[in-house]
Amino acid sequence: MANTKRRHRRRTGMLGLVLSLGFATGCANLGGSPEPVDAKATGAKESLSAASSSVTAASAAGVEYVAMGSSFAAGPSIPPVKEGSVAAACSRSNNNYASIVARDTGAKLTDVTCSGATTANILTASQGGQSAQINAVKSTTRLVTITIGGNDVNYLGSVVSYSCQNSGEANCGSVSTSAIDSALGAVSGRIQNVVKAVHKISPQARVFLVNYMSVLPDGAACTGVPLTASQLAYERTVASRLADATAAAATVTGATLVNVAAASKGHDACASTPWVEKYKPASGRATYHPNEAGMKAVASLVKYMMGTSGPLPVGWTRCASEGGTCTFSGTRAVAFGSGTYAYKTATGSTPCTSASFGGDPAADIIKTCYVAIAGGPYGYTKCAAEGGTCKVPGYNRDVVFGTNGNFKHLVTSGSVACTSAKFGGDPAANVVKSCYIAPSGAPAGWTKCAAEGGTCAAVAGQPVMYGAYGAFNTAVATGNTACTSASFGGDPISNQTKTCYTAPATPAGYKATACATQGGTCAFTGKRTVAYGAKGRYVYKTLSGGTTCKAASFGVDPLYGVVKSCYLTY
Repeated sequence: MANTKRRHRRRTGMLGLVLSLGFATGCANLGGSPEPVDAKATGAKESLSAASSSVTAASAAGVEYVAMGSSFAAGPSIPPVKEGSVAAACSRSNNNYASIVARDTGAKLTDVTCSGATTANILTASQGGQSAQINAVKSTTRLVTITIGGNDVNYLGSVVSYSCQNSGEANCGSVSTSAIDSALGAVSGRIQNVVKAVHKISPQARVFLVNYMSVLPDGAACTGVPLTASQLAYERTVASRLADATAAAATVTGATLVNVAAASKGHDACASTPWVEKYKPASGRATYHPNEAGMKAVASLVKYMMGTSGPLPVGWTRCASEGGTCTFSGTRAVAFGSGTYAYKTATGSTPCTSASFGGDPAADIIKTCYVAIAGGPYGYTKCAAEGGTCKVPGYNRDVVFGTNGNFKHLVTSGSVACTSAKFGGDPAANVVKSCYIAPSGAPAGWTKCAAEGGTCAAVAGQPVMYGAYGAFNTAVATGNTACTSASFGGDPISNQTKTCYTAPATPAGYKATACATQGGTCAFTGKRTVAYGAKGRYVYKTLSGGTTCKAASFGVDPLYGVVKSCYLTY
């Protein structure tokens, strides 16, 4: 049976609509910021494009949003506290990052974050007068943020104990490094269980794992952070291992990692612009916890990651390495990233930098720029010029309206007006557009594994698609998967016989030939970003001077029980 993913995706263009999820997706407009899309009644079922199949900050109005986690999500001592006895017991701020995200996007927030929470308080144990946090997730939930794991491994507790001891205070408690090390070995699996529990209730929810801010400086401790050099080094290791465990959980479950740990470097408790407080903060503030600036920064990162998407669309081509300039003809959609991508639309050229794309979609990784193919999506056939009529043969098909990587989609039949009005807006302002119709058969690069009603042979963690004529739902398999609408969270295209497909062997945007198989050596000079995995499940890391192609080199096994390979960017 498959664990149905929270996104419906079609591997075509940049822009689509979805009514069934209650929110629209978007790509960047000519100004480079996400463009909101209103889902309008068209008389046809509408669905979602692959390249931009995520909730975006500009289009999350009305989305049911659940925030879960511990104090770094709750925001203790950041005024004002939310109303109610439970909120008070949990020290839940009305200016924590989830509240800011909800206000800025219009999402409908249910905030069950609680200071002191562990993964058990999310899954099974009550706390602060509320039941387990997972109970807030409903089948209609479409957005979930989670910050958890720190209390499972006694991270902040041990930092506080050391600080207390070194300050000559009493009742400081003790620190068991063996207990912390043991808990660190288990915490990634516990976080994975949290994400899986969300998807069991709401298969279509998009989950963001928001890791912990950097509390301690990379260098020596300052006044106000009373740790010895050895304690500081140990606690930095704990923080790093916790961040790695969260990243691994995101990789295994398909959740989106919001890498606050990396983004907050230089904003630690010793920094000139801190996002967290020192050991003895100002009155009313929480020791070693986020301040207003920190919560605003995390909210910005979450909103940014809401506008990124996963796999690169088929047919897009490399145009520049990070730091270079991507040059092309006309007005095109451009992707920037590695494994996770940010998108914008530009004319003629664009710098291939995080600044140009409004943020970093893949922190600590050397990224690449890719440009959309001219005209329609890969494999689609032009059926009408803008203002004309696209005639759809037979039953429903996916029809797109746009050009050069910017598209809106309709799953429909009959005659379709090739106009912005029909498709609910203009996907590429001031550019001549056309309509294109989807091909029959497999999504480009994917392999048939079963006919509708059959069983797709798959391994746990492997992506599987279900659908026809450009309209597909995607699931992450937990093993062999029934090729039915029930297994994939619904019917992506009515009145058509559907098929199941497994993912391409090569990661999008990378060379088709592996540089090494598992256990071998991927040889290269200088710094390169390497993809490691198989069957559509990959982890990405920037390495220097070659690498052994094994899980230890990448910090995680992206697909257990399967022989994996390593791939280099072009």
